[in-house]
Amino acid sequence: MKDIQFNERKQHGLPEFPFQYYYIDANHPQYVMPLHWHGEFEIIRVLSGSFELYLDNRLFALNAGECAIINCTAMHRGIPKECVYECIVFNLSLLYKKSNDVIRKYLRPIAHRNVSIFETPTKNTKDIINNIFAESSKQNDLYELKIHSLLYELFLNFYKENSVIYSEKPNNQKQFEKIGELLHWIDQNYTENINLSTLSGISGLNQKYLCRFFKEYTGRTPIDYINNLRIEAACYEMRHSGLSVTEAALECGFNSISYFTKAFKKYKNVTPTEYKNSKG
Repeated sequence: MKDIQFNERKQHGLPEFPFQYYYIDANHPQYVMPLHWHGEFEIIRVLSGSFELYLDNRLFALNAGECAIINCTAMHRGIPKECVYECIVFNLSLLYKKSNDVIRKYLRPIAHRNVSIFETPTKNTKDIINNIFAESSKQNDLYELKIHSLLYELFLNFYKENSVIYSEKPNNQKQFEKIGELLHWIDQNYTENINLSTLSGISGLNQKYLCRFFKEYTGRTPIDYINNLRIEAACYEMRHSGLSVTEAALECGFNSISYFTKAFKKYKNVTPTEYKNSKG
């Protein structure tokens, strides 16, 4: 598993303006956010539905109207739940470029993750973030200038409200890294027959510690996490591929239709058939 690369090397925005806005609904090719990290700063906001954001070793359950901050180089992934969400991703070099720039002393530590920003924004911070998203989605006249101004206001507010904290690696960093690698493997293989023995062999952790660290990292047991991922995939197939309930269940890794129905109702509060009929 050592060869797995999580670093997203995608260019966000333009070299002269490294800032990008993304609007993501169920039709987006990357509706489910895969496990990755990048050197850019990111903010996600949920417009409707809910979104499970796995950020480093913590789970943030976001509902409509809520947002979260993803620090530079933070490992993250997300599972949308009937969700529409949007993201802004930007390189902090947008706000400081010259080596003698006085702003550099405030932003460079954040860019290099020597300090981090609290992931859950305050009301004042959220108001600024909402303004940034409003300008990002419209891109009207003076768009770039407005974004620059709002981003400076945002980081000033971080410092004013003492939202800047020194970063510390957890004591169990190596174990969490293994869980991160395991999540990536699950993303690629969730349709296969997977049990705790399989996951233990892949991660190199015995089953007891695997379950412990996995739950600390994701907030779920391994099997619960896999079932949730499979059900979200089955929902997508039933909505967009025209598959029947049985076909979607088998396509997404369930070998028992009765188990699929039971698990589906647990997560969605409706049966698969009711869900499919409600989506037309």
